[in-house]
Amino acid sequence: MAHSKARAADGKVTYPPGVKEISSNISKEEMVRRLKMVVKTFMDMDQDSEEEKELYLNLALHLASDFFLKHPDKDVRLLVACCLAEHYRLG
Repeated sequence: MAHSKARAADGKVTYPPGVKEISSNISKEEMVRRLKMVVKTFMDMDQDSEEEKELYLNLALHLASDFFLKHPDKDVRLLVACCLAEHYRLG
C-alpha cells in the first residue's frame, strides 16, 4: 500500500484510500457517506493488522472527539461507534 508509509505518531489524520476528510465542514449526508467507507475499510482489514491499526490510530482518535460522539444525528453517532469498534477489533 502506498499510504502505509505514513505513521500515526506525526499527529496527522490518515484516511483510507478514496475517503476525503471528515469534519464539521461537510453536510450530514456526505459525513455519513464517508463514515460508511471508513467502516467498510476497517471491516475488510485482517484482525491482527497492527500496522494498519497504527496507521489509522489518529483517525480513530479524531472520530472519538465530542463533535462526533455527541453529534445530533443518530446515523453519524452509530457509524462513528462502528468505526471505533472495528478499529479496536484490529488489535
